[in-house]
Amino acid sequence: PENLKSGVFYDERSGTFRLGTKLGDDFLEAPFFMTQEEYREWSFKRSMNEFFKNKNAEAFKAGGKEKFDFTDMHFDLGPADKIFGPGGVRIKTQGSAELKIGANTRFVDNPSLAERNRKVFGFDFDEKINISVNGKVGDKVNMDFNYNSEATFDFDAQNLKLRYEGKEDEIIKLIEAGNVSMPTNSSLIRGASSLFGVRADMQFGKLKLQTVISQKKSNTQSVSSEGGAQLTDYEFSAADYEENRHFFLAQYFREHYDGNMAQLPNVLSGITINRVEIWVTNKNGTTTNTRNIVALTDLGEHDHISNPMWAPGADVTPSNNSNSLYATLVGQLAAARDISQVTPTLDGAGLVGGTDYEKLENARLLSSSEYKLNSALGYVSLRTAIQTDQVVAVAFEYTYRGTRYQ
Repeated sequence: PENLKSGVFYDERSGTFRLGTKLGDDFLEAPFFMTQEEYREWSFKRSMNEFFKNKNAEAFKAGGKEKFDFTDMHFDLGPADKIFGPGGVRIKTQGSAELKIGANTRFVDNPSLAERNRKVFGFDFDEKINISVNGKVGDKVNMDFNYNSEATFDFDAQNLKLRYEGKEDEIIKLIEAGNVSMPTNSSLIRGASSLFGVRADMQFGKLKLQTVISQKKSNTQSVSSEGGAQLTDYEFSAADYEENRHFFLAQYFREHYDGNMAQLPNVLSGITINRVEIWVTNKNGTTTNTRNIVALTDLGEHDHISNPMWAPGADVTPSNNSNSLYATLVGQLAAARDISQVTPTLDGAGLVGGTDYEKLENARLLSSSEYKLNSALGYVSLRTAIQTDQVVAVAFEYTYRGTRYQ
C-alpha cells in the first residue's frame, strides 16, 4: 500500500537514525537505531557497494559484446610496458578503397580486316584508394601510414613515418624512420623536407645533436620579382654560351693574342688582314657562291704541325711557305685539285681524311654580314653557331710589317 514505507528516518528528539518499515506514522516492528557517526559509516559503505555493483554490471554487460574490430585493434604489451610505456598496442585504420572492374568490346565491320581482328575485347580496371593507418606502442612509439592514389604529386601518394619519442631524462629524444624532415633554426643553413630516411635527435647534457641519413625527394627554388616582372638567376659558362662561333684563323694568332693585347688600347700585332673567305657546309641548299673545296689542317702552320710528313718552312707567320705542305700539294699532289681525285690522291700520299684534310663538296661562302672579322688579332666571330656536323674552312690574305702573305 502507498502508506507503507521502508527506509531511514531521523528522530529529532533523540538525534538518532531509525532503520525500519513504517505503516503511516508507526513502525511495524522494532527499528534499528544508529547514531549520526554510525549512519555516516553505514551510508558510505552502502554507496561504495552500490558503485562497484553498477560497475561490475556494466563490465559484464559489455563483455558479451566485445568483438574484433579491424578499424580499431588493441593489444596488451604485458611486461613490455616498462620499455614502451603504458597503453599497449593500438592500431586505427581509416579510409576507403574503390575498385572498378569492367570490360570493353569493340566491333569494326571492315572487310579489309581479318575476321578475328574485327572484334576486340579488353578488360578495364580502375582503382581509388585513400587509406590511413595510425599505430601506437605504449606512449613512446607512433606509426603513421597514408596512401592516396589520387594525390597530385607522386611524393604525396604515400607517406610512411615510424616515430619514437624518448622521455625528458633519456639521451635519445627522437628517432624517425620513413618520410622525415630536417628543420633548422638558422637562416644561413636551410632545412630540408620531403626526405625519406632515418632521423635521430639526441641530447648529452647541454649538447643537442640532430642527425639524418636520407634521400631527398624534392628541390627548392627561389623566385624574386621586381616591378611586376619575375627575376631569375642563370649560371652558365661564357665558353658554352658562345660555343662554335669564334675561331682564330691560325694557331699563330691564338698564341700571340695575349701579347698583342698587353698594351691596350694599342694593339701590338702589326698585322692587317686584307681579305678573308669563310666556307661552311651547305646545309640550306644554297646554289649561289658555292664550290668544291679541300680544307687542310696543317696549311699555314709553322709551330703546330700535326702530321710529321711536313717540315717547318722559312715563314714563322701563317703563309703557304710556313711548311712544306703547300709545295707538295702544288708539285706532287696536283691531282687533288680534281674533287673526284681528292680521296685517292691524298690517302695514297699518307694523309688521313677527317684529321689531315676534309673534302667538302658544294661548300657555301659566307657573306660579310654573317661574320665579324678582327683584322688585327686574326679571329672571326660568326653570327650563327656552327653545328657539330659542319665543316669550317678559311682562306685569308694579310700584311705584316709591309710584307704580304696568303
